[in-house]
Amino acid sequence: MKQYPSYDKVKDEHKWDLESILEGQSFEYWLDKYVSIFKELIEIKDSKYESIESFISGLKLNEQMEIVANKLHNYISNKTNINLTDPQPQEMALKFDSANEELNKEYGSEINRFFKNADKLKLWVNDERLKSYRKMINDTLDSFNHKLSNDVEEYLNEVAFGEPNLEEVFNILTDAELRYDDVLDSKNKKHKLDPISYSKMLKSDDALLRKNAVLQYRKAKLQHKESLANMLVQTFKNISVNAKVRKYKDSINMLTYEDKVSDEILLKLFENIASLKDDIFKYWKHYKKYYEAHFKEKFRILYDSNRDIFKVKNKYSVEEAKEIVYNALLPFGSEYSDTIKQAYNEKWVDFMSVKNKLSGAYSIGSTYGINKKYILMNFDGELNSVETLAHELGHSMHSYFSDKNNDITNASYPIFLAEIASIFNESMLYDYLIEKSSSKIEKFTIYSHIISGFFGTTVTQAKWANYEYELYKKVDANEVAPNYEEVAKIYYETLKKYYKKPRKFKKEEQIAAVTIPHFYMGFYVYKYAIGQLVANYFYNQYKLRGKEFLDKYINNFLSAGNRDYPLNTLKSMGVDLTSDEFYKQGFAHFHKCLNEWIKLGDEIFAKSKAKKHTTMPIKQT
Repeated sequence: MKQYPSYDKVKDEHKWDLESILEGQSFEYWLDKYVSIFKELIEIKDSKYESIESFISGLKLNEQMEIVANKLHNYISNKTNINLTDPQPQEMALKFDSANEELNKEYGSEINRFFKNADKLKLWVNDERLKSYRKMINDTLDSFNHKLSNDVEEYLNEVAFGEPNLEEVFNILTDAELRYDDVLDSKNKKHKLDPISYSKMLKSDDALLRKNAVLQYRKAKLQHKESLANMLVQTFKNISVNAKVRKYKDSINMLTYEDKVSDEILLKLFENIASLKDDIFKYWKHYKKYYEAHFKEKFRILYDSNRDIFKVKNKYSVEEAKEIVYNALLPFGSEYSDTIKQAYNEKWVDFMSVKNKLSGAYSIGSTYGINKKYILMNFDGELNSVETLAHELGHSMHSYFSDKNNDITNASYPIFLAEIASIFNESMLYDYLIEKSSSKIEKFTIYSHIISGFFGTTVTQAKWANYEYELYKKVDANEVAPNYEEVAKIYYETLKKYYKKPRKFKKEEQIAAVTIPHFYMGFYVYKYAIGQLVANYFYNQYKLRGKEFLDKYINNFLSAGNRDYPLNTLKSMGVDLTSDEFYKQGFAHFHKCLNEWIKLGDEIFAKSKAKKHTTMPIKQT
């Protein structure tokens, strides 16, 4: 499917309706309203603590400001993302940021004022009028043990706008400043290499092109390996020092404190994912067999793992994708499906790929006060785009039910729970597609998608989290030198347990140790792994219990928002992350899909007359 040269060439029905965010008013109207409310908050920043009535009034005023901020943020960011070169939203962003910087200077440190009045708040917190705010107030009071002096907190608040952004430095080093050499194919033709062309080359039918693409891409990534290793260790060290100064047990304790995730939960995750190494080896053993039978060439795991054994020719229009996803999600009930229909009819989704549009896909955050839970896509007509629509609608429907059933203070569900609804939707989509398909090859391909998704979202994210966990522990103990070889060895030694037959250590093959963006942004990828497992658990429960479970899912999970801690929300759904039974059910769907994939593969290739190749036993990457 083509990329449009400009946004005005896209059909109106394939664009989102961003203007409804402003409700018929101008951007300047909402910016003025935001500034006006913020100034009111500044006027009462101290006096609001004089009585519980004044405090409640201050909270209500802050809620009004937050709704306006949601509108401004989403209007600016989404308008920017449909044309990254458009100066208009950039100018809007500058106005909004400048206003915030000045107003925050006047407002000062709210946390200091809060703790100055902590004794009053401890008396007020159980008042019924503060019921909606109780969790937030108790969490803030609980954080007092980790608070620094008022002067230091005030200083940190004032200098926050001038702090170096290591994420931006990382992006410059790994994007703008990387030099990619051309890649030669088997006919000695040169191909331009970049992150987008790289993924296409890995699926090429040219074996030499695939190999050279991997080698040249790795060579490019290795250019800044020492700078990145130093920056990664320094990033972890900054967090480690902060954790010690704020009197947390260690870095991991500080980074998981808000979600109340224990080391026991993390270690249980790592242990159980590592236990899948026989199943993963089984997959690659059969993939190798099918690959060699189909392509009649030796399988090389480093260079051929991304090649599709079958290319299913199905192409989907936007309307076909919408209908498939709608039908696949019908089991969730009338309100769910009616809201999806509303999303289609009222233009929540910006579908098409356009020059200068942000790549990828997302469902917006900060949605309270915005009726449309917008989705950005780059629809290409492939099965992946159908999956993406189902996935992003999972996020949007989570936001819809969460906003509908909670006040603004408790509406925004935590990142810990964010991927569950979207992955559950993917499972429902694939269940529908498999049921409707009569082609063994098509079913084989769908199961391949499911297994690849499980590897990418659960296995890989758990491995990365395990590496981060070990690196934080070593940084806390001052046991890591800031050089590439040191962190590469930690990466390799941590990940060895996830492979039945690990490859020998080669430091150039461990470049992921310093080039994964998530590593520079805190500690959270374990949440993706848990999210996939919970989604699998939910899907398994749906297959066992049907509508009864889906009703519970909407009422107890999608509608829960942030009114309780994520582990308690999961417990209300029968999920205990310390339980072996949870992992058994979380893995059940993966095992079923793996067995069905092997069964179909054996049937498809049973009559193959492909010549056998003499190959060495495979080792996993």
